[in-house]
Amino acid sequence: MKQESFLNIENIRRSSGGVEYHPLVPFLPENAKVLFLGSFPPQRKRWCMDFYYPNFINDHWRIEGEVFFGDRNHFVDDAHKCFSLSDIVDFCRQQGIAFYDASTAVCRLEDNASDKFLDVVQPTDVRALVAQLPHLRVIVTTGEKATETLCQTLDVPTVPKVNGSVVLPSLQSRDAGRLVLYRLPSSSRAYPLAFSKKVEAYRSMFLGAGLLKTAEPQLFYYDMGKGVTAFSTTRQGGCSTGSYAAFNINRYSGDSELHVGRNRELLCRLLNIGDDHLLMPHQTHDVRVACIDEAFMTLRAAERQEALEGVDALTTRLPGVCIGVSTADCVPLLLYDPRRQAVCAVHAGWRGTVGRIAEKAVAAMVASYGSCPQDLVAQTGPGISLDSFEVGQEVYDAFAAAAFPMEHISRQYPTTANAQEQKWHIDLPQCNRDQLLAAGLRAENISLSTVCTYQQSDTYFSARRLGVRSGRIFTGIVINRQQEGGQPCIG
Repeated sequence: MKQESFLNIENIRRSSGGVEYHPLVPFLPENAKVLFLGSFPPQRKRWCMDFYYPNFINDHWRIEGEVFFGDRNHFVDDAHKCFSLSDIVDFCRQQGIAFYDASTAVCRLEDNASDKFLDVVQPTDVRALVAQLPHLRVIVTTGEKATETLCQTLDVPTVPKVNGSVVLPSLQSRDAGRLVLYRLPSSSRAYPLAFSKKVEAYRSMFLGAGLLKTAEPQLFYYDMGKGVTAFSTTRQGGCSTGSYAAFNINRYSGDSELHVGRNRELLCRLLNIGDDHLLMPHQTHDVRVACIDEAFMTLRAAERQEALEGVDALTTRLPGVCIGVSTADCVPLLLYDPRRQAVCAVHAGWRGTVGRIAEKAVAAMVASYGSCPQDLVAQTGPGISLDSFEVGQEVYDAFAAAAFPMEHISRQYPTTANAQEQKWHIDLPQCNRDQLLAAGLRAENISLSTVCTYQQSDTYFSARRLGVRSGRIFTGIVINRQQEGGQPCIG
């Protein structure tokens, strides 16, 4: 059987005068979720096959063999010192992995395979490639030259570092929507990184792209009533790595956009909603409450993002829309009005608590939906406990100045560094419970989580334990079935 050819004969023939035109046709399986864009193929005298990453001493196919099959030699034909082209092509078509390069014509300034000696004559029309890949999620570069060329072509202001990623605002695929540029370490052996570390980096990217099986997120559910699903995420499941491991959907704490997107997809699948129905504001420790209504849901993505900027609490009456807040020691608070079928999610850090955001959230539900405070059901999620929340004098003074009952919500404990020195501790969950009581909620309708994030940071994210650049808990609530007509507030 004649082997399929990927050579671009016309380009090979027209290469002259020091200008090389791309010797391969783009490899673009229609089901591709990942598009690799290298710089440019090496000279053909260095090839062992007529396909991408053809140099036998380049480890790209060994890395993919290790990632997907646990065998670095899965695609290697040692007897002939080459790679198994037919196996590679079948594998890439099955998995949905596309290949081309960031340049379609170059001048080679030195007789070697180094990208640094390539002078780009004609960059690739990346938009034309993306238009042929409706399911594409991520464009992957594996070298400095390819990354810089692509960023210049697409006017990307920030060139990602190795193992970093950026959203490509000017590009979208038909089905997957926003595209991510993900920069991996070079698979060249000249690149100074251990093979095992390269495998780890590639595996992380493929997990984020959805090409490797990912564990489902493990949620902690709250019983707030038959009409809603309320929960907090844990660190289990998902594909994020390092201090974001493993389930993080917060885009504002430094995690890879690819991993955040994949984790959101997993959560949406679990909740049986679309990504545009999973809403989280960009919190700024303020007390602004935003209402999610039909008009909001018609906004474009950029308009939504702007509307959610600087918001620390969300309310809605829309069934099937999950609203939530992001925390990693601060207190998340959920409110549910079973009479009016309305919900609210609140981010209550110490600043928001001092600003009485819990009371403001209740007031917003009263104003927007006619809620009666005594009907509301409240649940706090995982947050830092009194024993663990050590604060400076300025924080204590802020609570005192806001007329909080300090004898009730604060204690002094010896510091961990010096037993002779004492520091103030604040009980954030209790502060918010007191605000809910003051707003008119019944004591029996308020439940406080017993989870201390600082003490249980293996299961829940804690910024005090892991640092600010770490994952976040998402505490959300969704109205999952429409009740028959809300009842008016009586008395």
